[in-house]
Amino acid sequence: MRVLHVNTTSHRGGAARAMRRLSEALVEKGHQSQFLVGRSDFPNDPDVNLIWDEVSEFQSLTNSLKSRIGNQLEKYIGIHPWSHRPNIRISETNLYQWADIIELRNLFGGFFNLWSLPTLTADKPIVWRLPDLWALTGHCAYPYECERWKNGCHNCPLLSRDGRMKVEPSPTVRDGTKRVWNAKKRLYKQSKLHIIVTTKWMYEQTNQSILKNSLSINIISNGVNLTKFQPVSKSVARKTLGLASNEKILLWAAGGRGNFRKGYRHAIDALRLIQENYGEAPTLITMGNEEGWIEPEYLSNYKHFGYIFDPIQQALIYSAADAFLCTTLADAQPQTALESIACGTPVIAFDIGPMPGIVIDGKTGYIVPEPTTQALIKTIEKFYEQEDKFPELRENCRKQALNEYDLNKQTDKYIQLYERILSDKK
Repeated sequence: MRVLHVNTTSHRGGAARAMRRLSEALVEKGHQSQFLVGRSDFPNDPDVNLIWDEVSEFQSLTNSLKSRIGNQLEKYIGIHPWSHRPNIRISETNLYQWADIIELRNLFGGFFNLWSLPTLTADKPIVWRLPDLWALTGHCAYPYECERWKNGCHNCPLLSRDGRMKVEPSPTVRDGTKRVWNAKKRLYKQSKLHIIVTTKWMYEQTNQSILKNSLSINIISNGVNLTKFQPVSKSVARKTLGLASNEKILLWAAGGRGNFRKGYRHAIDALRLIQENYGEAPTLITMGNEEGWIEPEYLSNYKHFGYIFDPIQQALIYSAADAFLCTTLADAQPQTALESIACGTPVIAFDIGPMPGIVIDGKTGYIVPEPTTQALIKTIEKFYEQEDKFPELRENCRKQALNEYDLNKQTDKYIQLYERILSDKK
């Protein structure tokens, strides 16, 4: 089977990493896999194909002018049919013809023309694995508490006032969400799409959206390599990392600390207040890029490990912690939470979106009843009041990972879906 994965980037970002995990697993099982992306830090990777190179033969003066106009309009009012105009001819490329099945991922980020969907889906089976809720809305990937996307986006609260500070992708100059939502709705009606979501929560959201009438909506969780992400003795992990063996240690990790949505500020504010009230707080260790916020110097015990690429090293850090603080304020299925559970480290997470379906309250961690610093403090205190349950929690975590997040099993589900779609296509 030949699978073509389409995404904004080849390596960076959660969607790209999930795509590569699946691709590597598919290749191990004897299938072929290629990437078609908007940009790449590793353009010499033989499996990476830049979309601009693939459609270069269709570049013309007319298309260049339309693209320039469309790209500017996109900045003002959202996606436009003239944006990235040559890319509407992806279906005429050799790479498209090579593929048996095409898997879409993140389609925003200045590289994809959504108006190509009807043509792409006319001749090839298309699976769209949703990394977030962007496909359902007039602009945002994470609508937070807003539900206007269910019936028609308009007057977007995330494109006005304080919402512009947290909206993803970057805000447009003007609110064009009504026009974009209607355009997406029309395009989906003209397209033949199979949808993959990672959680039951995302399935429920999709079933209330403009994608609800897709050919199929399937739940396949993100996978974790359980050989690389596995429990390490806490004492061994701490000794290896230079951490004290008898300290209380909490971990926070994400792609970057500066992303509002990941809630880093709640984690450090909670530990600051615990320290002020009790004279000491658990040591906070962190992983991720350093953009956004500086090191919280007012915490007496803090250590940042930077961005860690090696999964074995990541597993050591997960294993060294008593618990992982997953303070995300909006998400689809944070990979960090799955990796922590795979390493036997319980997760403390806010009660948002998919998290109650990932963290089994009292079994593999604790759900914070509301996304506030004070509620997080109370849950951290509750967690440490039950230290006698730590061994049970860690054992439950590993069992959950084996049952639900095994990358090998998740890959088999993809293959079975692909085979069924290809069989139905004949």
